[in-house]
Amino acid sequence: MLSHKEVRAQCVAAMGVDLGAMYCDLNDHLLDILLLWKQYEALFGVDQGTVSVLNKAAPTFFSVVQAQLWDGVMLGISRLTDPPVSAGKKTLTIKAIPSLVADPSVKVKVEAAIHNALIEAQFTRAHRNKRIAHNDLVHIQNRVANPLPTANRQKIKAGLDAICAVLEVLNGHYRQSTMLYDDLIFDGGAGSVVYLLKDALKHRDCDSEF
Repeated sequence: MLSHKEVRAQCVAAMGVDLGAMYCDLNDHLLDILLLWKQYEALFGVDQGTVSVLNKAAPTFFSVVQAQLWDGVMLGISRLTDPPVSAGKKTLTIKAIPSLVADPSVKVKVEAAIHNALIEAQFTRAHRNKRIAHNDLVHIQNRVANPLPTANRQKIKAGLDAICAVLEVLNGHYRQSTMLYDDLIFDGGAGSVVYLLKDALKHRDCDSEF
């Protein structure tokens, strides 16, 4: 298996220094967000039985975990769809890609994918600006009159998929490769925690019978 440094070198060789570096940095951050999302899904998106285990083991703790993972994923999506320049400083965002693409046909495909990603991710930006990164007073004091866009697992998955699609345009054209983001496996994650909790609760229940 290639090291991270070797993969980065391949991307730079295939895409050029600026585009290759931008692709790798975006991909790294996207993988970080997907890691958070995998943990969220393993804990709260599998089935009600798993949620019941968490509530039985440590309801307050896992309530905090749920909220933090949720907001972490939405914040990550919103950051990757930021303007390329913010407060006079360059940002790591998919919107910075087109200016680095020299091939007109690839640029058109990238711009179309970015346009779709911005639409799918728009709801996260409202949550970031009014609730996660800032405390919007108007929203806080009158949430009924100033509701935030609906946020659910389906919309988050669509936003992540749309960002993945942007990077896959580059990966497919320059490296003739597919990342297969949905098939990534993160061993030792939340699924292991659930397994251990189930086992621990069985022993606790057995001990309580005596």
